[in-house]
Amino acid sequence: MADIREGRWDCQYCGTVGVLGRHKACPVCSKSRPEGTKFYLPTDAQVVTDAAQLGFAKLGPDWVCEFCSTSNGAKETACTSCGAARGTAPVQKVQSFAQGEAPRSGDMDLADKPRPKKPTPAIPFWQSRPVQIVGAAVALLLLCCCGISLFNTLFTRDVPVTVASYHWERTSAVEAYQTVTEEGWDVPAGGRTLSQSEEIRSYDQVLVGYETKSRQVSEQVQTGSRDYVCGSRDLGNGYFEDITCSDPIYETQYRTETYEDPVYNAVPVYDTYYTYEIDKWVVVRTEESAGDHNEPSWPPLNLQNNEREGARTELYTIVFEASDGKQYPMELPYDQWIGFERGREYSLTLNGFGDPQEVK
Repeated sequence: MADIREGRWDCQYCGTVGVLGRHKACPVCSKSRPEGTKFYLPTDAQVVTDAAQLGFAKLGPDWVCEFCSTSNGAKETACTSCGAARGTAPVQKVQSFAQGEAPRSGDMDLADKPRPKKPTPAIPFWQSRPVQIVGAAVALLLLCCCGISLFNTLFTRDVPVTVASYHWERTSAVEAYQTVTEEGWDVPAGGRTLSQSEEIRSYDQVLVGYETKSRQVSEQVQTGSRDYVCGSRDLGNGYFEDITCSDPIYETQYRTETYEDPVYNAVPVYDTYYTYEIDKWVVVRTEESAGDHNEPSWPPLNLQNNEREGARTELYTIVFEASDGKQYPMELPYDQWIGFERGREYSLTLNGFGDPQEVK
């Protein structure tokens, strides 16, 4: 059974505060409490144990006589002051409050003043706006990248340079048409099979049955419930009743269950594996040449009857030197590299970090 506590009210006529809820008229000025009287529940309000008071509290909200404004208990069918029938007389408001939200004091005003909102606890900026923080970080990163690129572009400078040295490297692969032995799952066009055998190429997982196994599983089982006071209800007659709520109580219980675990066998898949010979061009050696002048040449190959020249590679570098002695090596394509001459001055463009970009 929910506990009942006696509330209080303030007399709007003489200003008396803390009138006991059981009194339907002010004990000081004898004025009957009017419709809309604000009941409140002091923090020290005790639980009502008197049977008579409990009986009054449970009757329901008071009603106010439309003729003489006398406050009457819910059980009265006629006004105790003027004898007028109850009829459609207005009743005091019944309302519920969350725990701790019931009024704790009166204000001698028929209309409730709005309760101030509880201050919202300050939340750190990085917790309240995680999406904005990530967005700001990405934007800052992009801004930095753009700044670096802009720095390189805007803060370029040209310095006069001359050719300090050349360097070039050239390689030529030499291929011979030979018969080679290879292996594989297929014989390419032109290949001649030397041997073949059935080998395992892969495995298929084949279901062969099920194995019964057991395991422990947990589950939440309700073992009871917990009742607690979650609010209070203004009964409209000077009394407040506790509102009780109930929460289930769970505990973790374990049980053993069986299940069928599939069993697979790895079944080999066979295929034909070949050893074969085939005539093809293969690299037998690589010839190289290099120099520190501007007259490059390809290495001599001295090809035999069954040989040919294969792939070529080439690398060309020039080291430019400024008047302060600082050198800038640059790798260039051949058609640009061959055009630079010793003793002639050129203009070298450096980016914001001092790296060479182009030379004219």
